[in-house]
Amino acid sequence: MREFGTELADHVEVRVVDSSADLRYLVLPRRPESTEGLSEDELAALVTRDSMIGVTQAKQPNLAPLAR
Repeated sequence: MREFGTELADHVEVRVVDSSADLRYLVLPRRPESTEGLSEDELAALVTRDSMIGVTQAKQPNLAPLAR
């Protein structure tokens, strides 16, 4: 996972499971903090291919206030 730039805390357990023709696994990326008010489309934009296969976490949203 480090090859993808993913650093995990020491207390995080990682399990590697291989899929087969009869069995597939689904990875649900952890929801980023401070995203409670985001729409489904906004949340979907944070998910990448790498986060769906479990090698990176979902992107953090850009919650900076808009400049006026």
